[in-house]
Amino acid sequence: MPDALLEVTDLAVHFNAKAGARGGSGVVKAVDGLDFSIGHGETVGVVGESGCGKSTTGLAIQGLVKATAGSIMLDGVDLTKLKNRQVRAARRRTQMVFQDPTSSLNMRMTVGQIVAEPLLVHETLPKAQHRERVAELLGLVGMPESALDRYPHEFSGGQRQRIGIARALAVEPDLIICDEPTAALDVSIRAQVLNLFRELQRERDLSYLFISHDLSAVHHISDRILVMYLGRPMELASRDTVYNDPQHPYTVALMSAVPIPDPDVERNRKHVLLKGDVPSPLNPPSGCVFRTRCPLAQDICATDKPEFRDVGTDGEKHMVACHFAQPGMAELVASKAAQ
Repeated sequence: MPDALLEVTDLAVHFNAKAGARGGSGVVKAVDGLDFSIGHGETVGVVGESGCGKSTTGLAIQGLVKATAGSIMLDGVDLTKLKNRQVRAARRRTQMVFQDPTSSLNMRMTVGQIVAEPLLVHETLPKAQHRERVAELLGLVGMPESALDRYPHEFSGGQRQRIGIARALAVEPDLIICDEPTAALDVSIRAQVLNLFRELQRERDLSYLFISHDLSAVHHISDRILVMYLGRPMELASRDTVYNDPQHPYTVALMSAVPIPDPDVERNRKHVLLKGDVPSPLNPPSGCVFRTRCPLAQDICATDKPEFRDVGTDGEKHMVACHFAQPGMAELVASKAAQ
């Protein structure tokens, strides 16, 4: 994207695995060759099964895990090349909202101390102004000023997540990485938090990397969606394209799991059930990593790694890593899976 805030190119994050009780060791390829970008004021949702590398991607962008290879460019600056003070300055521009607000907040600190901590670390304001700034931030996320001197355990899960969002906003970042931010919340509270994210985005021109298993939440908040499997990108396109015309068999299977709020349509549509389990990232399949579960797999899938290529039309970019990407993939995959 010409106006991209963040550009991730060929990102890899590998971990050395020590031999366990069952023996065996090697390299876990948590992320392996990931490419995507996020524009100013844009939300990119990231979906995929557990272990596909979603959270690791977010941690690598935030600098909480080290990238093995590739680049993470934030407004033209490669975050993987920064050192010492440069890292701290860059982290002001990217913040993170974690999955569990109970474990991500220090229960021994007051809400005021928690939200003010980034101001202390980055020294953005005189300490005398911290209380006023924290009250302003709490107001932005719908929390009363009286919360300042109270502790996190005195609040509900949704309120604690709002406190985490206020902390992320404290240093006025450009990008917020949301790692399953609604997973620990009741269904009735999730919509409130999602709407808060969208409202803050409109007011402050924020960009989001929104990581979630909740496909409905991702559809609600995202502009584009990145589908990952076993550390690699499978598909990247606009929200409506991914949901209505997926061209990767794995995306088709994911989308078929999203319930449709129409009993007649839901009763008659075909669901794609994948066979087998996700392979180990210690020993991923050759060629296409999805081939061991794909109903369309052929010999070329075992020998040739599919290129992450643009199959879009009418000027819309639609990236797919499949040898057989084509419109109408949903019907083809459903018929093959049923055989």
